[in-house]
Amino acid sequence: MQKYKIMNIKTLFLVCFLLTFFNIAIFGQAKDKVSKIVIDAGHGGSMPGAVGKLSKEKDINLKVALRLGELISNNFEEVTIIYTRKKDETVELYKRAEIANKNKADLFISIHCNSAENKNASGIETFVMGLEKSAESLAVAKKENADILLEKDYQTNYSDFSPNSPEAHIIFSLYSSAYLNWSTILASKVQKHLVNNTKLIDRNVRQGIIFVLYKVAMPSILIELGFICNAEEEKFLLREDTQEVMALSIYNAFVEYKNLIEGTSKPFLPVPELHKSESNSEMIINPEPTIIPEPTIISEPKILSDTTATTIVLPNDIRFRVQFFLSKDNISPTDKRFASLSDVKKYYDNGFWKYTTGDFSTLLEAQNKLRELKKGYPDAFIVAFNNEKRVAISEAQELLK
Repeated sequence: MQKYKIMNIKTLFLVCFLLTFFNIAIFGQAKDKVSKIVIDAGHGGSMPGAVGKLSKEKDINLKVALRLGELISNNFEEVTIIYTRKKDETVELYKRAEIANKNKADLFISIHCNSAENKNASGIETFVMGLEKSAESLAVAKKENADILLEKDYQTNYSDFSPNSPEAHIIFSLYSSAYLNWSTILASKVQKHLVNNTKLIDRNVRQGIIFVLYKVAMPSILIELGFICNAEEEKFLLREDTQEVMALSIYNAFVEYKNLIEGTSKPFLPVPELHKSESNSEMIINPEPTIIPEPTIISEPKILSDTTATTIVLPNDIRFRVQFFLSKDNISPTDKRFASLSDVKKYYDNGFWKYTTGDFSTLLEAQNKLRELKKGYPDAFIVAFNNEKRVAISEAQELLK
């Protein structure tokens, strides 16, 4: 009984300390620039990762990671790329996180390939740090955390990583909530671009208790490019054109994320179309992926008369709002959890319902609202709409001229 009380007291002190730490960390996050990225090629050296009939995961990860870094460096002079490894070498999981934290990076992108007991498993999934405990998420977390056991002194280096302890659950919850919003936004964009360009099965954005994500103090994602246990998918992943398309897809997702953060409008790079393999065997794909349309509200159009045709022209209706929440569930804007906010609206985008407050005709008004909202929602940011369709802030400002 005495031991139980001591544990409760320790847990209470831990909660108090972490709440203080994370309040400082969250409010201190710079959300207006993305200037430093850590690209992590999963596994390496004595840690091969998943092993297929023709390949080792570590090699595919490295090729895609290096190409992604090259694309970003070539197109963004102001962005610094930091690699956890640039060759086939062993880098312990805790050191990968240390690299990101010591460099005070703005993003952490970890690149992996998947494997499963089911040799027909197929598709792309992207992970963020979270507490989801589905069988699929636990299986991936177990696989990605397995490298810990291959390291020397792992019991010392990972003594605080015990997913079943109450203290660890608190830590995981706080890390998850600190960066979940931005991590999920980036993950959803990466997932969208990869699935659209490769036509592989969409296994969605998932949460997992993955050490390399748990330890980094910044928005972070782990990408599973495909299953090398699947013979056809392994061949597909080994192709240079596939690796190029995957690197370009992640790059374009990064561009979209950076545009969102900074209010810019950098264009995407063109992505070549992938064809079936030389063996003429078809990939397992989603031939007709289900697309849930984004709800739109169209204002009354102006109709221009013409003797030969009728042209409908929508007048520009630019609105600025502050996005503060996202959810997989379709929650009513009048839900009691939003009771303290005014003029709550929602829109559907890339697999998530996203919630905004305020409705302003100028960016300045939205910025004033954002400053007010940051106290309760530190991850909030401004979004712009034209006729209820989401547009870049820079585009909205241009249309207002």
